[in-house]
Amino acid sequence: MLRFKKTELADVGIFREFLGSSEELSCENTFANMLVWQGVYENMWAISEHQLIIRSGHGEHTLFRLPFGNDFQKGMELIREHNGGKYPDFWAPDGERFRLFRERYSDLYEITEERDAFDYLYLQSDLAALSGKKYHGKRNHIHAFERRCEWQYRPITQENREDILHCAKQWYSENESRMDRHLRCEAQGIETMLNHQETLGIRGGAIYADGKAVAFTLGSPVNGEVFDVHIEKALADYAECYTLVNREFAKALSDYRYLNREDDMGVEGLRKAKLSYHPDLLLPKYYCKAKEER
Repeated sequence: MLRFKKTELADVGIFREFLGSSEELSCENTFANMLVWQGVYENMWAISEHQLIIRSGHGEHTLFRLPFGNDFQKGMELIREHNGGKYPDFWAPDGERFRLFRERYSDLYEITEERDAFDYLYLQSDLAALSGKKYHGKRNHIHAFERRCEWQYRPITQENREDILHCAKQWYSENESRMDRHLRCEAQGIETMLNHQETLGIRGGAIYADGKAVAFTLGSPVNGEVFDVHIEKALADYAECYTLVNREFAKALSDYRYLNREDDMGVEGLRKAKLSYHPDLLLPKYYCKAKEER
């Protein structure tokens, strides 16, 4: 029997046990994202018979993730039993679990590719170097900033935590007109990540100019090869620092092959920006709607 509970900081060890060695690439497989976005997506989890089951939303908007564990079939049956003998709707990134699902259950589902939710994965070496003709514009952004400002990159630690919180507060103030529940949740999530940096495995970096932090980024590992960039902010007067902090943080992540910079949410400007960094891989995501007759 599945007994679901909300995601809390104390659960981090459980998630690492199930997800830390995963070969899948999705940003949704990080505990930090599960925790930070709890308030928007109502992320809940349960464990039974060595299977981790995750669901989000409630009522008719409930979505399950495909089960994590060493017995995919067992996980699916646990979900079906919990759902009154019927398979529910699923949200799934591409990967081994999705291939098993499609192989065994595709006749029971209408599977729709959700382009707006695709993750953008970049080679760490590409973002750290920004070399070659395709990154000429990015290098120009950085050179323009260097002509008007002296700058320094600093890793984020508890020693400069308050600098980052001040920078974040200023960024949200600059963007107050478009604050919604997602941005409010994100703002709270930054505090959570900074307050529990070691527990959550958060790494980050900041650009300092004119005596203050003007841009910063935060993220955590998906697995041993993929690092997920959760947050990237730059103050309006230092917009070139998006490119700069991206590059400098990538340099600091030389122990990872890929950087996952998450999705574009279907926002045209954001999609254009993410594509301009030339992703090595776009990771598909799927909405799997259970058919009425099954």
